[in-house]
Amino acid sequence: MAAIYSGIHLKLKSAKTSWEDKLKLAQFAWISHQCFLPNKEQVLLDWVCHTLVSCSNKKLELPNDIVEKLWTYLDNILHSRKLQSLFKDGKTITLRFSIAQVMNEKLSTSYAQKTLKDVGTVLSCCSGILSMPPLSIVYTAKFELLVDLLSKLSCLACWQLSSEEAVSPQLLEVLQLTFQQYLLIQRQQANANRVFGQVTKQLLQPCLLLRHLLTSGAWTQAEDGHLRQHQSKEIRNSIEALLVAGIFRPELLPSYSEELLPEKEPHAVRKGGLKHLLLPASTIQARLEDASFCPPALHGKVVANSVPLLFKLFLESYNKAENHLVCFHMLTRLYRCLRISNLQEDLWNSQFSPSEWTSELLAMEQLLNSVLSNGIYNVAADRIRHKEVQFHFYRQLAQILVSHSQPAIPAWFRCLKALISLNHLIVEPDLDDLVASAWIDAEVSELRTKKAQETLVATLFHTYAKLRQFQKLFEEVLSVICRPAAEELRLPVLPAGIRAKLCECLLDLPPNQILDIVALILEKCQTFLIPDVRGDSDVASKLQSMSSLLHSVLFHMRSLDDSTPLPVVRRTQNLMETMQREVIRALFDLLTDCQAEETELELWVEKVGGSALLFACTWVAANTLFSLNCPKYASPAGKTTLALTDSTVSNWDFSAVLPGLDTQSWEKITKLLSCSCSGSRYCTEWLVLQKMKMMLMQSSSQTEASHQALQCAGAFILQSGRCCTNGEESEPWDGNAGAITSLTYPTAHWHLVVSNLPILAPYLSMSDTWYVAGVLLKTLLANQTQAAPDGDGSSLITVGKVSTDLLHSPLLPELRAIHSSFLSHIVQHCASIVANQSLQQLSAEDVPWCEFDPSGRGASTGPSSEPSMCWTAMEKAAQVILSSAKGRDYVTLEEEHLNRLLGLLDIISALNLDSLFPLGHTRCFLLLLSLAANTKASVACSEALSLKFRTTCYRLLACLQTGRNANSSFKVLHASDVLEAALSSAFAACKTSAGVSTAAPWDEFLCGIQVFLEHYLQFTLERRQSVKLNLEKFMSFLATCKPCAASSEHAESWSPAADQLLLVAVTAQCQVLTLHLQHRQQQGNHQASGTLPVLLEQAVLQTGATIQLCLRNHTKGQPLPLVFLPCITTLLKADSFLAQSVTGESAQKSPAQPSKCQQLSHRELYQRFYIQLLRELDLAGGNVQFLRSALQFLTAFCSMPELYPAQATSIAAFHSIRKLLAGNNGLSFLLSQPFVTRGSLKGVCELQCWYRHPAWGWGTLSLPKVDGLQLPSAPATVVYSQ
Repeated sequence: MAAIYSGIHLKLKSAKTSWEDKLKLAQFAWISHQCFLPNKEQVLLDWVCHTLVSCSNKKLELPNDIVEKLWTYLDNILHSRKLQSLFKDGKTITLRFSIAQVMNEKLSTSYAQKTLKDVGTVLSCCSGILSMPPLSIVYTAKFELLVDLLSKLSCLACWQLSSEEAVSPQLLEVLQLTFQQYLLIQRQQANANRVFGQVTKQLLQPCLLLRHLLTSGAWTQAEDGHLRQHQSKEIRNSIEALLVAGIFRPELLPSYSEELLPEKEPHAVRKGGLKHLLLPASTIQARLEDASFCPPALHGKVVANSVPLLFKLFLESYNKAENHLVCFHMLTRLYRCLRISNLQEDLWNSQFSPSEWTSELLAMEQLLNSVLSNGIYNVAADRIRHKEVQFHFYRQLAQILVSHSQPAIPAWFRCLKALISLNHLIVEPDLDDLVASAWIDAEVSELRTKKAQETLVATLFHTYAKLRQFQKLFEEVLSVICRPAAEELRLPVLPAGIRAKLCECLLDLPPNQILDIVALILEKCQTFLIPDVRGDSDVASKLQSMSSLLHSVLFHMRSLDDSTPLPVVRRTQNLMETMQREVIRALFDLLTDCQAEETELELWVEKVGGSALLFACTWVAANTLFSLNCPKYASPAGKTTLALTDSTVSNWDFSAVLPGLDTQSWEKITKLLSCSCSGSRYCTEWLVLQKMKMMLMQSSSQTEASHQALQCAGAFILQSGRCCTNGEESEPWDGNAGAITSLTYPTAHWHLVVSNLPILAPYLSMSDTWYVAGVLLKTLLANQTQAAPDGDGSSLITVGKVSTDLLHSPLLPELRAIHSSFLSHIVQHCASIVANQSLQQLSAEDVPWCEFDPSGRGASTGPSSEPSMCWTAMEKAAQVILSSAKGRDYVTLEEEHLNRLLGLLDIISALNLDSLFPLGHTRCFLLLLSLAANTKASVACSEALSLKFRTTCYRLLACLQTGRNANSSFKVLHASDVLEAALSSAFAACKTSAGVSTAAPWDEFLCGIQVFLEHYLQFTLERRQSVKLNLEKFMSFLATCKPCAASSEHAESWSPAADQLLLVAVTAQCQVLTLHLQHRQQQGNHQASGTLPVLLEQAVLQTGATIQLCLRNHTKGQPLPLVFLPCITTLLKADSFLAQSVTGESAQKSPAQPSKCQQLSHRELYQRFYIQLLRELDLAGGNVQFLRSALQFLTAFCSMPELYPAQATSIAAFHSIRKLLAGNNGLSFLLSQPFVTRGSLKGVCELQCWYRHPAWGWGTLSLPKVDGLQLPSAPATVVYSQ
């Protein structure tokens, strides 16, 4: 055999052998153990490498398929296990350096041709070489080859990332591996200049481009985004490490210093073995400015993305206190690479896209943030030592930013904020232009931009507040406001966010600074605005801005008090007097004169009117606040305010709150501004409200005239906004009275009305009360269909929010007239949806559902001594409800109707039902009973929706029974009739609910009706009126509802849902009777005879029979429905209680009486169910509701060991319980549930007691501890079945 294969080496060199045969021979020689060739592996590796190098040098011409097979052969060798085994055995195998050059050339050709078609195998070969240290020496020993490889791979990756094709995972993996090898060798290079040259010449540009593409690119799902993101992060980290170790080495700091600090002598810094002058900063700047390494459209973004990174890395390497000036000069060099730097010399055309502006400003922001975070700029050191070189640079940058404003880009605001944080003097020469472009004239709509603007303005506020120069800032603000508007429509001077920042700052300012601002505003109004406002809408807009600004300043300053210095108080008085006399009266005089001349309301007149009224409101509010809190403050209105008499309470006499105008002038102004549905109307309403407050404060007893004036004032406030609140369009309001528009006025008006209802309600007429209740319901229903605001909108006031807050507040029940009218509106809405006679009677308009008291002392909603019309109407409605339920005369509801009714029921559930008076309580009860008992869902409706509707009705009916006036509904209905009507409709619904008898909506429905039955029956027992009659009638009704057997001749009418419903009804009856009798027994009444024990005995028999029939109808092999568990537990407890009562009473008469167990009426049922439950306990899994119900039954059952079947031993009986307690999904899982209360854990502890008894022979078992629950000890004597 050796002779056969010994000539392979000659055949590989022979020109007569075809290349196909050579490849076959080479493959055979590599894998075969029968081929004997000295140093075979090295020979084969040299042969394939020599062949590939010859092909690359054009010394050998081979077909492309042969060349590809040669690369594949080399790849197979490099990744073979045989080669790895040889290396492990210590054998030396090397590669030629020429093969590394060939691979680099191959990658270069691929990049030039923009294709990866023929380089997949080459990439695999690179991976194999770099991953094995003995072979990677071809790159690591010749560092230039590794640098060239990394450069070529980076260029290929950049091309792929720029193209629309998916990025090759193999390329990224090889690139990542190459970075690892390069960084390992780079750290070992001693010549820092040589490494710097290699990096800047070959790697800097492709690496920066690659980093930009990796940062801005998005991975598709097909590219395995999560893995690619991880690779991208690793590669970007490698690039940063490469740059730090390549161009920011510690040895290069002298070169940077020598270049960037020209004032130093060259010999002072030239040391460390540097053989020639190196200009690292200029080299980096030149490489960044060279646009040949990427497409022209991408160059600016790549530079903008790279400059902050380079500066950050520079700071990380060299930032020390003595190098701060070097760092700054490096900042200036890098800044010159940005296109924004050319604006300084007007060399850059500013007509660029927003995305290009964004990238430049983001780069600038990051540079400034790096300066801030690293403490490079020291104001004092820069001024004293360096002739303010840094200040002048930042000053030029601020000029560029202000003169080329970009208010649509958040980064522009953040750059200005950073400059202010560095030194406020940087922007102070351009403070007026900054305020104009970033605040007053900035039209900002996008949320992120708003936040950036608010942060910038807040920085201005806090900076000048700390410097005690807030007045200086506001001088600039007021001067900008007084400029001609940039556009015809002037923007609001105080948007919501900026207003909030201003208010925060005002609270910390001393009073004198705020008074300086007030004085400035008044001076501007007197000097520049009021004299020229006639006929000029632009000046009127400026006046409007001034009034809004003054309103915010005075409304949010700290009030004067006892501790305020007297000079501050006197200055405040003077300013208030100046404001009232020189501003407010001058504007009102202008308006009264205007009415005589103008026939139509011009724009300037409307704006002046709004400003005058806002000034007036501000003055009244501030004057009232100062008067109440500061005894030293003497109100300018004090000399003219008169005591309220019948002659001074006319509708338009505001002299009590604002002196200087008579009634006729106010009437003229109000009529002039009546057509304006904006801020002027709101301010008028506010002033009328202030007049009402003043009248109530100053009058100890109301006269007829004052009472009439209060009624007229309340009617005016509502009538003023009625035309706008009836409309559908309204926008959120920020709470600023100076920024009310026609769209925000409805919100502001409704907020004013609702927040002052305690003052308005006693003086509203019946029609106005009805109107307020109607608007409340209308807005609540509209709010249900609107999406919740997010972001910036969540802090704004909306009509829906105001109404919702009123609905949930404790104030609404105190407003009896509005509360009753609101309930009437709900009934009317329900009657408009459900067209039945009962609801029509409950919503009859000729019935005085709210007996209005015109004296202003509220309303009477309770029953009078004689039967009133309301109670008569409700009695008729009750009879209609009962007759409709008995006759099965149901109103069919479509899905749309159900959704509308559910919206109304949600509103009812939000009401405090306990606060209803007897009339309202009964009316609400009849409404809910009618909806539950006289309706049915159409066939097309969703069954889940229908069940949700009924569940809601029953839950609300149950809530009503816990109210303080629950007894009132019994005046129009008998208890048995209510129960029969409610269950008749529920049984009718079971015919369509058979398919969901095991679904969650059905379980919730059963729970809801059970809660209602228990509450209603409990209250019936507590009333002690006709208890026997009502319960016997209810039992008789339940007997008629007894289901038929599934196997009987009436099987087609049998329904599992009806079975479960009947089971819930009879169980609720048992439960209530048992608990009631137990309570009586605890009170000392141990009598076993009487009406209630007999009724309980009948209920136990009825419940047991129903359970047995339902069990027979239950499908064999299926788990029991959850409803069975609590029902049988309740029956067992009731049966046990009866047996115990009978046994205890007759024990003295006849000691030979049978035991309690023998007296149980359904002993066999409990035993069968016990066995069935033990079988299903293992299948419970994580069903917590089943586990809880099962534990409750087992607790009750285990308290009577004599109930155990004879066939069951103690070990067999509790085997399932032990598995439940010890299992992972058993008791530990149950106790971890948040809804398991301490009461539900009592039975668990009792079960643990029985479980721990030594008679079971199980030893100890670690059970979870429950805080606050003490485990009872096992009883001393227990009867166990053997």
